[in-house]
Amino acid sequence: MNVKFTSIAIAAAIAAVLALVYWPAPDGGAPESVASAAPGRSLESYLSIDASVPAAEMPVVVSLAQRLERLGASGRAEDAYAAFNLIDDCIVFQRESRLPGMEFELGREMTAEEKSAQQQLCGGLTQRQREDRLGYLATAAQGGVPGAATLFLSEGPFGDRSALRNRPDDPLVQAWKRQAIAQLTAQADAAELSSVATLMMAYLRDGEVVQKDAPQAYGYLLALRQVYDDILAPGVTNPYQDEYWHWLQAELTPEQQAAASARAQAIVAKYRQHAGRPAHG
Repeated sequence: MNVKFTSIAIAAAIAAVLALVYWPAPDGGAPESVASAAPGRSLESYLSIDASVPAAEMPVVVSLAQRLERLGASGRAEDAYAAFNLIDDCIVFQRESRLPGMEFELGREMTAEEKSAQQQLCGGLTQRQREDRLGYLATAAQGGVPGAATLFLSEGPFGDRSALRNRPDDPLVQAWKRQAIAQLTAQADAAELSSVATLMMAYLRDGEVVQKDAPQAYGYLLALRQVYDDILAPGVTNPYQDEYWHWLQAELTPEQQAAASARAQAIVAKYRQHAGRPAHG
């Protein structure tokens, strides 16, 4: 199963809806950094293939090694995330002979031509590139690329999710957990919504990374509810409405509820700032 789907299922709808809304460019289009790293990247975007162009005029396909070299040399966190995705997609394709994420976005299976192009791109995938994959992701998460902190958590310590169960007291595992939560918290405070959703779910119950923290969970819940109020069309049910979450609110003292509300308001204000929405309403 593709880890990118299992790890961020709770935030998938948010990411799809907000790919162009959350970080709008000044001219209303998607900024370059988001277009290169967001889930909505197409085969053509990184294979340099356009089926409408005659074969004689088709651009030369750049190899995976060349693409990774260029992305790594830029020093940009967004390009590190793009490099991670290139390698991750190749690993998935070599295992499944398809890209589930691509097919989900396109609403159809990959064509034979698309599979051939993907095979051509991924045929030279090396063990070293596989090993570099998590390094690219760590750079992206540390650089605050939307979605990277959530994927960093989902990968587990150094790519070994079993270490959370088998070596919970290992200082390296403990350090990894602190880093993962710190990255998510910083991104959530900056109103990166996949991080908000990830932390809300993490704090709802005791887990391998954090212990249950109802006030924290409720603060992130309130932030998501208010953001959804902003982005959902009239008449569409907000999945984070209070009536669905009374049990969580009931666990909190009035002081804890007030603190959670203040945290949520700060996140929502930051989101509205990014989205170019009014600070109130």
